[in-house]
Amino acid sequence: MRYLLVLVLTLGGCAVNTGIVEIGSETFMVSRQAATGFTGKGNLKEESLSEATVFCKKQKKSVKIISVVEAQPPYILGNFPKAEVQFACIDSEKTDKVIKSVSNRSKPLNSKQGSLDASRARKFAFERDAVAIIIGIQDYKRVPRADFANNDAKEFYEYAVRALGVKPEKIKILLDEEADDVNILKAFENWLPIQVNRDKTDVYVFFSGHGLPAPDGKSLYFLPYGVDKELLSRTAVAQNEVVAALSAAKPRSVTMFIDACYSGQTRAGDVLVTNAKPLALKSDASNYPSNFTVITASANDQISSSSPELKHGIFSFYLMKGMEGEADANQDGKITVGEMQDYLSDKVSRQAMTLNRKQSPQLVGDTSRVLIER
Repeated sequence: MRYLLVLVLTLGGCAVNTGIVEIGSETFMVSRQAATGFTGKGNLKEESLSEATVFCKKQKKSVKIISVVEAQPPYILGNFPKAEVQFACIDSEKTDKVIKSVSNRSKPLNSKQGSLDASRARKFAFERDAVAIIIGIQDYKRVPRADFANNDAKEFYEYAVRALGVKPEKIKILLDEEADDVNILKAFENWLPIQVNRDKTDVYVFFSGHGLPAPDGKSLYFLPYGVDKELLSRTAVAQNEVVAALSAAKPRSVTMFIDACYSGQTRAGDVLVTNAKPLALKSDASNYPSNFTVITASANDQISSSSPELKHGIFSFYLMKGMEGEADANQDGKITVGEMQDYLSDKVSRQAMTLNRKQSPQLVGDTSRVLIER
């Protein structure tokens, strides 16, 4: 028993919270680490994001997330679950300063297309009862990578906060190995219902990664990090499960942005599944409740392309450019679903042509609904 006690004391320790640490001019860091390697990541990231948000709110400013870094397994020899958030507190009425050096993301620098900058998106006009689930899977465990999917998800986080008015503490973001089938389903079935006020909350879902049709060609799957294409029904997440969970939460509205294709190919055009069957389902309103708006990157037989030039999925890049205000065709300060779809149809198809491909974003939903009010 004595030796067992010594072992437990050796493996144990104290959970660490750095508090808010200033790391540069107007930039800060907060870090949380678990006491052992047996607890999993838990809510370390969410707690750190929440602490950053509260810190900025006390200064009557908005939080701008620069980077989120988490310790990766195996959790041994002191490498315990850890989350580090670097952020800045910005005046929401002024243009954000460009934050360099500490950012771990690649920004597109193409002079023709311009770069993404969430600060160009005017802050949402009023306080929102809104929630977002953001999923980006670039480096899959068993299937080819989805180029720049993590860039898409990380960048969309900032647009969700500013352009859509979602509070950081109301956002669940899952990247790469975090986005396994269990965590994705838990996000929709366990986390989401707690966040939603019945018939009052607007829910946003952003997914960037791979999708596939079922072997019978009659249903759709989102591919999580650990998917095995030989065991698709067991290791993938059925889209109808996600839709059912969203509907069961009883939100006021649901808006889904899906940067994935179902053609059996990767973003780079490589074969993902050799025997993928053409999809028999059509993306029409009958597949979704009436309060759903779904905008997808491409038609079911097309590739949802990424661009090395833009360092993003083409659809994701122009979705966010549109949210900056470029999709506001009549310049009335509001971006409707129809305006966004028209903008995406033009920009995405043109960019795809530079790759000698066809890509046509698809829409299910009410075109007159206001997506962004500035």
